[in-house]
Amino acid sequence: MEWFLAKTMTSFPGITRCLGPESMSLATNATTTDAHMLLRTVPHWLRVFGARLNELLIIVDREPLMGRIGEMQCKQSQPDQFDDAINELCRADSRVRFIELLSLDPDPIQRRWFGNARPVRCQAGTPLLAFAAAIDQASSNIILRCDSDMLFCERGWLREANLSFRHGVDVYEPPRLHLALQTVVSSRAFMVNKSSFYDKLPLRSLRLDVFRMVHRMIKKRSPWVALEQMMTRSVRTGQLSHKIGQNTGLGYSLHGVMRSYAERPWFLDVIHAVETGEVPPLQYRSWDLCPEEWGIHLS
Repeated sequence: MEWFLAKTMTSFPGITRCLGPESMSLATNATTTDAHMLLRTVPHWLRVFGARLNELLIIVDREPLMGRIGEMQCKQSQPDQFDDAINELCRADSRVRFIELLSLDPDPIQRRWFGNARPVRCQAGTPLLAFAAAIDQASSNIILRCDSDMLFCERGWLREANLSFRHGVDVYEPPRLHLALQTVVSSRAFMVNKSSFYDKLPLRSLRLDVFRMVHRMIKKRSPWVALEQMMTRSVRTGQLSHKIGQNTGLGYSLHGVMRSYAERPWFLDVIHAVETGEVPPLQYRSWDLCPEEWGIHLS
């Protein structure tokens, strides 16, 4: 573990902090399974967004994963590994900030986002409260909320996001590497102008349909849909406006997919290629990282 930390942390550049009008927060979420991934992606995000980052906020949920998400989860990281990673990341850059989800009062966050409802996780086990808390606790007005395994190339889509907010867009997504004809919101990576976005909350239409809700309750699972489904419903009813960037010449996002990839040496090469916009042509067929399209053979 010490060797892994030392090797990873050498990739941090010296970055001057910028609090100018275009500064932003990057907010993400993590569980104790995410130590290796954070050691790869946090340095990557600091390099990509550089002086534009006011802070890099990580909301930590130490509760065991549940539902379908818990069933899909591979081996767990040891808690001491995760704490070691937190300490290394905080020492590496003063803008990196961790907040324990359990240290927050959930009621005001849930009230702002969900009205009278008090959801914590959706019916499949994905976070609701933790995702909302990531944006809620961010100190900047412009916020990029992304999953801990998201990779980015940035060549102008941040400027497009700011222009979109000025023209009334509530939720902006960076171009996805694979530009499929999709209009639904994804919670993997999206940006908001916090002050105007919060004017449109709380979200409505939070539950499953009656038949599925009864089924989930019989199974002792929650009745809530995922955050991206809540937001998509709000877009379709006109409560929120939403834009996905369509020009990959301005950069793009790529989903890293598997936590286990972060432990492989080749993942650093993938990150470098994404940062510099040099991904293999075949990877453009998917928004998910496909190692076989890079000539990487998993064993």
